[in-house]
Amino acid sequence: MKQSPNRIQYLDGKRFKRVIEAATRRLVEHHGHLNDINVFPVPDGDTGSNMAGTMRSIVSRSAQSIEHSIGKMSGIIAQSALMSARGNSGVILAQFLCGFSEGVKDLRRISPSDFAQAAATAASRAREAISDPRDGTILSVINDWATHLKQNCHSYQNFHDLLHDSLERAKESVRSTTGKLAALKSANVVDAGGLGFVYLLEGIVEFTEKGSLRDSAAPALRSPSSGQHTTPVQDRVAVDSLEYLYCTECLIAATGTAPIDRDALRTLLAPLGDSLIVAGGADNVRIHVHTNEPETVFTIASRYGSVSCRKAENMLEQHRNLLEETVSAQVIPQTALQRTGILTDSTCDLPQNLLDEYGIRVAPLRLFLNEEEFVDKVTISTEEFNTRLAGSASARTSQPVPADFLLLYEEMRASFREVAALHVMGMYSGTLQSSRAVGCSVWPSLESLDTGTLTGGLGMVTLQAAQRARLGMSAEEIVHLARKDAQNVRVFVSMNTLDFAVRGGRMSRSQGMLARLLNVKPVLEFNSRQQGQVSAVAKAIGPKRCEDRLFALLERDAAAHGKGTPMFAVTHVNVEEVAHRYAERIRRQFGTDPLYIMQASPVLGCHSGPGACAVAMLLPE
Repeated sequence: MKQSPNRIQYLDGKRFKRVIEAATRRLVEHHGHLNDINVFPVPDGDTGSNMAGTMRSIVSRSAQSIEHSIGKMSGIIAQSALMSARGNSGVILAQFLCGFSEGVKDLRRISPSDFAQAAATAASRAREAISDPRDGTILSVINDWATHLKQNCHSYQNFHDLLHDSLERAKESVRSTTGKLAALKSANVVDAGGLGFVYLLEGIVEFTEKGSLRDSAAPALRSPSSGQHTTPVQDRVAVDSLEYLYCTECLIAATGTAPIDRDALRTLLAPLGDSLIVAGGADNVRIHVHTNEPETVFTIASRYGSVSCRKAENMLEQHRNLLEETVSAQVIPQTALQRTGILTDSTCDLPQNLLDEYGIRVAPLRLFLNEEEFVDKVTISTEEFNTRLAGSASARTSQPVPADFLLLYEEMRASFREVAALHVMGMYSGTLQSSRAVGCSVWPSLESLDTGTLTGGLGMVTLQAAQRARLGMSAEEIVHLARKDAQNVRVFVSMNTLDFAVRGGRMSRSQGMLARLLNVKPVLEFNSRQQGQVSAVAKAIGPKRCEDRLFALLERDAAAHGKGTPMFAVTHVNVEEVAHRYAERIRRQFGTDPLYIMQASPVLGCHSGPGACAVAMLLPE
């Protein structure tokens, strides 16, 4: 028997938070389809990932809030959105939520008519943030939906009826986008951002019907050319060149008492490119622009405050890679399709291109600098964290919140039959336990592993697992082999300072002072054969002897193993020149290049301090 919809008469902070969670789940479930049909403004196939990532981060950042006032809760959500926004549609969503927060400011609860008025404000603010708004995009859908709400809100006494009716208007609007933009018409698809907004609304309406966040079997609106499963359509609008190459983003935080002048900022940035969005309020502003001059954008932004979350991605390169992946997928036999998804956490150091290539999902840790909270690699980059680490009074990390795991595990259900979760050592982190607890509620047969390692060690174990998943292995097989890999990993770290060991209580002040006077540089090992236990395995006077001791340890373990050539990864805490010197020495001594060199995850910096450099070695099985 069909369940009667809940007749919700008002929304307060608690209900609004649950509405956002329901909307996010629906969007995450279908984000892959949005990637498949993303052809405007650039056919780079990331609209779904950007919108889902933005919404996931909102849910994650607001997970601990218990505000009952919708004014206060919407403010928390709007700020979370601004901090986490990704891509063109993600930034538009953030500005929409900022506008909604403005519309319900100081209210404890709202009626359907209040909601309609706030939605109209939100739609207006979203349009104002964009320098050149185009008809046929997410903006059109938002505007049509909000207009319908405002015109009809007095005809409804509860939220379910109001939202159900307005959802139908949003669906009509998104269907009409195909004929409004040439790229959409050529590919015979609707606007991906607009459809993403409809998915959000579907999640909200479903929540008002069921009153829970359980999954639904209700069919989602899909693009005109699609069936249940879709193939990317970017080849229908393939391009050889772009006028502006780099999708550039950053976040500005006001450093003084004066508000950030968004209009003046927009005027300065407009000549540098297109798809310009200047979103936010007086204290925090998110910039999105397609340009050929990312550094100029960052320089201009720095005039208005402190700049963080910098990003500059080559969209033409993304487009070409997407086309290559589409062709490859068409020639791979059905029997070779991947059945197992790989999940890890942000202590896993792998370059972004490898994470993207193998579809590895990453649960972000929480970071704290001087007690200011960040989401690892979402609201602060590794480079920025490691740069700020040296001048910090305190720095620590915390495991991902359950909401992060829940959304990632649910997202993976759309693509995989099984999941293998590989995590940082459980001896020092509850990440694995949290992942298991949440993951088993979504995947009853979840396979997970405490790898006993981190940084490049976890990176190489995870990469091997992802490559095996690509070959069609089961989660059980992958974890079985990953357990062997983890036992064959060595991670040695040269330290440049003992201040962080003293600060963390792992060394007394007198010992730290003596070591500083004698210029003692220890080598640490994160020992995966002992569940990841950390210990000083060598000490040397000066950095050169410290390096020699580190490489002597690598040589010892490689010789003892005696089977083939090891694989290496080098990670560092803001000492790129040391990392490259270590890479050259690996080349000389072992006859191979490291798989990659990159900044180390913040957990290594918090433990070992600035100047640390880690060499991870994976001995062949």
